[in-house]
Amino acid sequence: MYNNSRLNKDIDCKRCSEVNQTLIYQAFINGYSDYPIPMKISMEHFFERFFGPEGNTLEDSFIALRDHKPVGLILGGIRIFDGYKNLRCGAFCVVSDLRGKGMSRELFRLFVQNGLNRGCIRISLEVLSDNEHAIRFYEKQGFKKQNKLLYYSKSLADGSLKQTIKILPHITIKKVNLSVAKEVREQIGPIHINWQNEVEYFLQDVSAHCFAAYLDHQLKGALVITEYGKIYFIYVNKEDRRKGIATALLLYTINHLNLQKLNISMPDQIQMIEFLRNIGFEKEPIEQYEMYKWLI
Repeated sequence: MYNNSRLNKDIDCKRCSEVNQTLIYQAFINGYSDYPIPMKISMEHFFERFFGPEGNTLEDSFIALRDHKPVGLILGGIRIFDGYKNLRCGAFCVVSDLRGKGMSRELFRLFVQNGLNRGCIRISLEVLSDNEHAIRFYEKQGFKKQNKLLYYSKSLADGSLKQTIKILPHITIKKVNLSVAKEVREQIGPIHINWQNEVEYFLQDVSAHCFAAYLDHQLKGALVITEYGKIYFIYVNKEDRRKGIATALLLYTINHLNLQKLNISMPDQIQMIEFLRNIGFEKEPIEQYEMYKWLI
C-alpha cells in the first residue's frame, strides 16, 4: 500500500490483486465516465476482455483509493512484444476532480517501477491522437510517439463486396485452427503488428476464427476474423499477391459467418490501405498513437 501525504492522506495505491474486483470495475467506470469514446461495458465483459485477450494481470495493475473508494486505475500486462519483454499500459484513468493533482504521476511511477522489477525492457501504450493532454503527460514521463494506428470499416448490407469478387479457380479455402495463423505470423518475421492484433491476443478471443487459402495443397494466405467482423490478421504470401486471394478469403468468410460489417485496425506502416480502399473500406475518424518508453 502507498500513502501519499502530498496528495491526500486518505489516498492509497494498491496492486489490483489486493482488492475486491468490484472496486477495479468501478474505478474503470468512474475514471472513463467523460472519455470521448463511451465505455459502456458490464463487469463480466470488462474482466473477460481486459484480463483476457488484452493481457492485463491483477498483479501488474494498480488502483487508487480515497476513503476506500476507487478514484484511479492503471492496468498492465507483460508479454514478449516486438521481440522485447514489454509492459503494456492497457488502461489508465483518474476521476475528473483529482486530475492534475499528482495522482496520475504516482500511479504511473508505481506502474513503471513494477515493470523494472519484473525485468521489462520497454513500456508501450496507445493513446487517441487528438488527446493532447494525455500525450503531453506521457511525453513528460519519457514516452515517444511511434506508429499511428488507423481504423477502417465496411458495411456489407448492400452486397457490394460480393459483386467485386470472383472465386479463383484451383483456390481452396478452409476453416482451420488458429494455430495456422500463428505459424504464418512466425514465418513473416519481425514485422511490427500492434498489440491488439498480435497472436497472443487473438488466440484468447473465443469469437476468433481462422480461414486459410490453399493452391495445390500449399498454404497461400490466412485470415483471422471474429464472428462480429473484426479482422485481426490477414496475410498472403508476397509472390501470390494481386491475384484475388485476400478478397476470396474475405468473401468466403462473409458467407460462412453471415457477416454484416467488417472492421480492421493496423499501424500506418503496413502496406494494406490501397487494398482496403479498392474493395470499399472507409477510414474511420479515430486514430491512435503507439507510444513507447525504454526502461534500460
